[in-house]
Amino acid sequence: MKFRTKNLVRAGFLAVCLFPACFAAAADTAKGGEGTATAVRKTLVTRLDAYAQVEPTLSWKLLPPEGCPAPSRGLLWIKASYYGADISALRSGMTGLFYPDGGGKPVAVRVCSVFDLLDKDGGRSAALVAAEPSPGWFSGELGTVALDGPARKLVAVPTRALILDKGRWWVLVRTPGGDVPKAVVPGPARGWETYLESGLEPGDEVVVDDAYLEFHRDIAGSYQPPD
Repeated sequence: MKFRTKNLVRAGFLAVCLFPACFAAAADTAKGGEGTATAVRKTLVTRLDAYAQVEPTLSWKLLPPEGCPAPSRGLLWIKASYYGADISALRSGMTGLFYPDGGGKPVAVRVCSVFDLLDKDGGRSAALVAAEPSPGWFSGELGTVALDGPARKLVAVPTRALILDKGRWWVLVRTPGGDVPKAVVPGPARGWETYLESGLEPGDEVVVDDAYLEFHRDIAGSYQPPD
């Protein structure tokens, strides 16, 4: 009976490990050591999407955004607000397409200015104009603006390797002498991975299993227990 019970326990364990989390853990272990993953350099192509409205440039009045053409009665523009980590890639000169809600041919657009201050809701606004004359759009028209950012090569790690502490992001790097905290600057996330703007090199081995607990393992020593 004991032998059969052990077999059932083993069978149950195997069944549990068929879930995706087990595969994710196995993949991390395969890439690095036990409970770790290896940082890999990958190509990231940023795409910025926003819902926006075509407006007359007369709304600029006497102060058009820097880098944009002077306002005129026939010139229309778009003020689009973008959100998320990808807004760091927003630059003047970027190009893309405006897709009208009502259908029809997309309009090629160009970013003529990026506003320095963030919006109250955390977004960053950009001013866009048609890339060619006579775009065929009209004032008040709604649609989606899609901008293609430059391709960049960044180091990617599993998102669960990231640790937030005192307003800064960290990872634990596995070294022969032990796990060492290293500050990083997260960028865009794609799926289960986060691209890093700085902090790691390709080939660095980072802790992914219980990284937060490992990072704070000595935190109890920093506090005096109450009387």
